[in-house]
Amino acid sequence: MDILVLSQERLKFLIHDQEFEKTLTNKERIVKDMFIMGCTTGFRYSDLVSVTIKNFKKSEGKYYITNKSKKTKTETAVLLPSYAVDIYYTYKTKSTKNLLFGSMSLNKFNETLKDIGLKAGFTEVVEYKREQRGIEKKLVSARKQNLFCNKMSSHMMRRTAITTLLILGMPELLVRQISGHKYGSSSFMRYVKFAQAYLDKEIESVYSKLENYAPESVGSNR
Repeated sequence: MDILVLSQERLKFLIHDQEFEKTLTNKERIVKDMFIMGCTTGFRYSDLVSVTIKNFKKSEGKYYITNKSKKTKTETAVLLPSYAVDIYYTYKTKSTKNLLFGSMSLNKFNETLKDIGLKAGFTEVVEYKREQRGIEKKLVSARKQNLFCNKMSSHMMRRTAITTLLILGMPELLVRQISGHKYGSSSFMRYVKFAQAYLDKEIESVYSKLENYAPESVGSNR
C-alpha cells in the first residue's frame, strides 16, 4: 500500500489558518496541535502523549523538544520552528501532571482527527496502488471510509514528518537520527522511495515546460 501523508500545503493550512481554527471545538484544537507537533517532530503517538514541559529545552535562543522513544529507546532532540514553540507556550500553563497535552486515548485522538479532516475539506477519495505479479494496479473506492479524512490517524504524523524532511532535502542520515530508524531499515527506505517519487513528479512538471517550444515567443522578445 502507498504511504499516506499530509501534503505541505495542508499542513500549512492547519498551522496557520485562523478562520479554520475558530470552527474547531476545544478538543479538536488540542488534537490539531498534537497532530501538528507530531508532523513536525516525527514523534510517535505514544511518545507525544508522554511529553511533559520538562522535555522542552531552550539553548542560545533556540527551542528543542527532547524525548526517549518508548518503542526504540532512541534519544532525540529536535529543533522546533516558531509555530511549534507557540504550541508549547499555549499548553504550558494548562498542563496537568506536567503532561503538555493532558491525557487522551488513542481511539479518541484518531476519531477527533478524522472530524478535523472532514471540517478542513480533506474529502477526496483515496487511491491506493498494489502490485500483483510485478504489475501495478490502482485501487479506487468511492466508499465513505476511503475518503482522505477517514484515513487520517496518528500514524500519519510520523509519516508526514519523515517524508517532508526528505522532500525538503535533509540528508537521509540526519532524518534517521530524528526518526530513530537504523541504517538499511526497509521501512525507512519506503519513505525515501515515496519522497523520490514526489520529487520526480515535480521535476517532470518543470521539464515539460522546457520541452514545449514556440518559435514565435522567441521572436516577440527581440
